Amino acid sequence: MHEEEMAVAIVGMIGVFGLPFLGCVIWMFLHYLFAAFRTWQETGLKRDMIARGYTVQEIVDVVAASRRCKNKNRVSDVPPAKPIRQPAYMGS
Repeated sequence: MHEEEMAVAIVGMIGVFGLPFLGCVIWMFLHYLFAAFRTWQETGLKRDMIARGYTVQEIVDVVAASRRCKNKNRVSDVPPAKPIRQPAYMGS
């Protein structure tokens, strides 16, 4: 009878202390996975805008708007973009 009581106590402790810890680990994993995915998409957007010939200031404005930045000051010392020779997207 003591072994069965010990098993119930161990299962109860794992349920009380283990499941919240597991939930926290899963939440942290999903949080950083989403942050990495958002950074990956933002990098793709920046590359596409550079390939299409957008100025650096326009890229900064778009990224600041997509992040919902509270700082809406324009950066005055950003150099202009260089012209490109071909379009980024060759549609059919």
